[in-house]
Amino acid sequence: MKTTVHPLVRLVDDDVGVREALTAFLQMADYETAAFASAADFLNADDHDRPGCVVLDVRMPDMNGLELQAEMKRRGIVLPVIFLSAHGDIEMAAEAVRAGAKNFLVKPPKPEKLTALIDEAVAECEVLYRNRVYGVKLEALWTTLTAAEKQVAVMVAKGLTNAVVADALGVAERTVRSHREAVYRKLDVENAVELGDFLREKAAYGSAV
Repeated sequence: MKTTVHPLVRLVDDDVGVREALTAFLQMADYETAAFASAADFLNADDHDRPGCVVLDVRMPDMNGLELQAEMKRRGIVLPVIFLSAHGDIEMAAEAVRAGAKNFLVKPPKPEKLTALIDEAVAECEVLYRNRVYGVKLEALWTTLTAAEKQVAVMVAKGLTNAVVADALGVAERTVRSHREAVYRKLDVENAVELGDFLREKAAYGSAV
């Protein structure tokens, strides 16, 4: 499933001059941006489900960059983070990378280095986003099945015949055949092999059966 959602580069920095300069530069480079003056602003106002990345200052009042990174992880926000740091913050930024940040740059960042890291981070996030959307699609198809159809689907995907499934469930073989036909139709698969592929992809991109 393709998505038309465009990636967004979030800029989180308490320095208005830095926010304005980076916003202007990135917009000239055709990035969509959103600027936030604090970690709280970002947490409260951003659409965290939209793909993209976060360009984050290490030192900010109230909640610094490391604390925001930890809070993002706690909330399940999977946006890649690129840290900006002053020369005296290198050790702090290195700690952020060890905690999962994409990378860090010393202020002021070199434009070509910043855009290269953003492109890499956005590409990584878009893959995660597409996988999540695909997982949601598979889960939605799975929920169209009745409880009985799900039971039959799991057993058929293992290669069991209608007769074996019927005996295991204590139902007539024609009932299993009817459920099997409904499963194939609802999940848009042709046979047991494709059904098995569907269930494996569902487990990989969404949730297990």
